[in-house]
Amino acid sequence: MKFEILFLLLLFIPSLFAQENEKDLLSIGAGVGVAGYNGDLIGNSNESILSNTKTYYNFGLERRFGKILGIELAGLLGQLSYNENALDSISYRNFEADIQQFGVNFIFNFDNDVTMKKQSPFSPYIAAGFQFFSFKSAADLVDKDGNSYHYWDDGSIRILAQDSPDASYNTPITKRDYNFETPLSGSYSNSTFSIPATLGLKWKITDRFQGRIYGTYNFLMSDYIDNVSEDDKNDSYFNGGFSLHYILRKGKTKEEKDKNIYKDIDFKKINRSDRDKDGVVDLKDECQGTPWNAKVDKRGCPLDGDKDGVPDYKDQQLDTPEGMNVDEIGQAITDSLIQARIEEKNRIVTERKTTFSEEATTETLDNIFADIKQRLADSNISSKEIGENMPENLKAVDTDADGLISTQEMQDAFDGFFEGTNSFSVKDLHKLVDYFFEQ
Repeated sequence: MKFEILFLLLLFIPSLFAQENEKDLLSIGAGVGVAGYNGDLIGNSNESILSNTKTYYNFGLERRFGKILGIELAGLLGQLSYNENALDSISYRNFEADIQQFGVNFIFNFDNDVTMKKQSPFSPYIAAGFQFFSFKSAADLVDKDGNSYHYWDDGSIRILAQDSPDASYNTPITKRDYNFETPLSGSYSNSTFSIPATLGLKWKITDRFQGRIYGTYNFLMSDYIDNVSEDDKNDSYFNGGFSLHYILRKGKTKEEKDKNIYKDIDFKKINRSDRDKDGVVDLKDECQGTPWNAKVDKRGCPLDGDKDGVPDYKDQQLDTPEGMNVDEIGQAITDSLIQARIEEKNRIVTERKTTFSEEATTETLDNIFADIKQRLADSNISSKEIGENMPENLKAVDTDADGLISTQEMQDAFDGFFEGTNSFSVKDLHKLVDYFFEQ
């Protein structure tokens, strides 16, 4: 019944204190260590406490709630033992007790983002609890042949008491077999309570596994673990060991999953990025892609001193009068400019007719281009190599990027000039025709 009550406490108490914004964590752990007795027999012996340690096994089910506190249902199975060793001892008393301990520990975690970061690989913790404790003690009083132990002044153990009428120095000597065969009992209960106090260190091996090294001192509410009560102090014992814990985590919320998607993104770096290198970060830049040499305002937009709609880095007439219509390079559109463009267009028409005469049909040009490709194939020279010498202003004509300008590509360039979809001049078209035949 006591065990059931403690289990209910483990489930109920966290609900009283847990914060809704913190994720509850449940861990299952088990470990091994050594335990040492401290009680009435210690004061009358030359033996060290550590020389009588015994192995124990422990397990725990812990639930962490909030940032700081946790509660653990803990259990321990093991032994306590002690053997007196002093010349002034009248009986060289000894005992060994099988012990069981179950109960609740309250844990204070230091990895709480206040004392230290929650993600720290190593973090200390302290704990205190209230636990049920039971014991079953026995003593080693006879040897393997059933002879009682009698301790003589010379330090030997014999089968007769030293003051026995039949005792002599020829009395057979025996040895302890350390088989605790004689149960110890009295007018006391074999169950009581323990108050354990723990200092430990957590080692977060992975997100799921955690190791713990710890030491615990247990204050017992009984003075009869050793079957002796010679003072007003209750018995106690210490235990220390290592345990391995598996962490059971709740499934991630949608917010946590979304956050995890961006865990490798450096948002601070993004906030400082300036792709067009104009001195205005992208988050504030209203005119992305500004040329590197263009002067910009605080919004990242190119300066336009005469307010004609053409930025200064393109404007070939920086002082256009206000209200004037301008062309694509910022020149005021005047009657003389219009007339000059008409005349230029007429010259290009004449030039085109001269260049592409009736004899220079598209079919003829296609045959010339086919001949160019054949000569390249025969000479084992790739068109890419030829294209390396292509003038920069003509590379835009080579739309398929094969290093050659075809008849169709040249035709498209001329059409683009008349339709105003490219920036070619008459001089550029002459160069294009020359390059076509030089390929």
